[in-house]
Amino acid sequence: MTSRERFVFYVALLVAIVSAVAITVIYVQTNSYLVGDTGGELREGIASQPVIINPVIPVTQADRDISQLVYSSVDDLADSITLSPDNRTYTVRLKQNVFWSDGQKLTADDVVFTMQAIQNPDNNSPLYRSFEGVQVTRVSALEVTFSLPAPYAFFQQNQLQNMLIIPEHIFANIPVQNWHLSVYALKPVGSGPYIADDYSTAPDGTITSVTLAANNRYFGTAPNISTLVFKFYQDPQSLVAAYNAGQIDSFGLSTYDPVISNLAVRYTPYYLNTYRYYAVFINPATAPQQLQDIKVRSALSALIDRTALVNDVLGGHGQVLYGPTTLAQNPVSATSSTSTLLNGLSLQLTVPDDPFLVKTADMIQADWATAGISLALNILPVETIQEDTLKNSNYSLLLFGNITDSNQDLFAFWDSSQRFYPDQNLSLYSNKSVDAALEQYRSTFDPTQRAQLLETISNKIASDLPAIFLYSPDYLYIATPTLGGFSGTKYISVASDRFSDITSWYINTKRVFR
Repeated sequence: MTSRERFVFYVALLVAIVSAVAITVIYVQTNSYLVGDTGGELREGIASQPVIINPVIPVTQADRDISQLVYSSVDDLADSITLSPDNRTYTVRLKQNVFWSDGQKLTADDVVFTMQAIQNPDNNSPLYRSFEGVQVTRVSALEVTFSLPAPYAFFQQNQLQNMLIIPEHIFANIPVQNWHLSVYALKPVGSGPYIADDYSTAPDGTITSVTLAANNRYFGTAPNISTLVFKFYQDPQSLVAAYNAGQIDSFGLSTYDPVISNLAVRYTPYYLNTYRYYAVFINPATAPQQLQDIKVRSALSALIDRTALVNDVLGGHGQVLYGPTTLAQNPVSATSSTSTLLNGLSLQLTVPDDPFLVKTADMIQADWATAGISLALNILPVETIQEDTLKNSNYSLLLFGNITDSNQDLFAFWDSSQRFYPDQNLSLYSNKSVDAALEQYRSTFDPTQRAQLLETISNKIASDLPAIFLYSPDYLYIATPTLGGFSGTKYISVASDRFSDITSWYINTKRVFR
């Protein structure tokens, strides 16, 4: 061939090759889709320090978060759960061939041991009250029964789903007071989707990171992400700085914080609905006599611009509330705010020293000032409120929050039997009809009937105005855009619930044909 012919030939050949590649790429992209693949590492930042990664006696949020990944719940471990005809006994049959990360077999003895550790009052387990009065019995190596003093419709959903099992062969011979001193405090033996692989410390002894690796003995669906590295910081500002510096890939905030406006690196925000609400709780024993009048409480409630609170305090990421659930209707007419009953009223509001609550209190103070109300703010450290203010009911008005589980059982917060410390009825609320409805709600197994009861309860509490309900904040999760599989539509109760679908998360991807 002449040089011209060779040139034309090679150009035609190149065009053919490029066309073939393009056609192949288009065909593959048209007839396939991306899915999560195994491998990869996710670095999660937490504004907390781990002390003991143990679900029976956790100390910090970091403890609870990591425990959620390292241990398995009774509900996860169960091959079957059978309820007796009288709705009081749950028989749990464990899955076959479930092993601890050290190779030991997990049995009913571990379940019994965990329950005994929870129910020992000397251990001060946060789960103690949840299992008060419950009896656990070993039936066989793989079967246990839980006997309740009375029917409770949410026992499996709450207690069995939240009871993470710890290994008897590790802890039986270690005094509980020494658990946090043992090697298992930060390198626990678990049965969850991840195992505690390593940790690092700073010269001053603080824990800087904990590394988790996928558990190859895990009985459930294997997680996609091979490695999770938890890094620990002091506050949200430090988390944002770490994300901007490329030191972490994700972090969560229990409530919207304006600091996220400082994020300078690409990210995906997830705003998760929560079962948490905040209110101004009124203590009838110490509040001014005028607040005994429901008309005064109604006027106070009507003065608060809840939409402004959600927009200005929560950045628009929350829901306005008029009762303890979103089912409650606003019982107060707009004209209540014009009541002359409020003029000259002097009140004091106790507020935890948390930025979003202080800002909420400032806005309430401004709203009430328009009606001639003098509101003094008593801002205290959270620890002081938990250890002194609540214990002694030392407040007339208290800006505080409650957290319910997904079933929204309100008994602990509004039944009259729960009025005294350490119970959680912060308004010392007492209403016999509500008490009866709360009891009925807990013992009703039909979901439709329960939903009707919950709406009735919510509206009755809202209309009595034992507290001035404000809002339910969203939980904010920030992650690198490379994180896939995270469900942004799930509801959560506590921060560690963000990991409920952890085995579906992925960093790496692959294409599969349709």
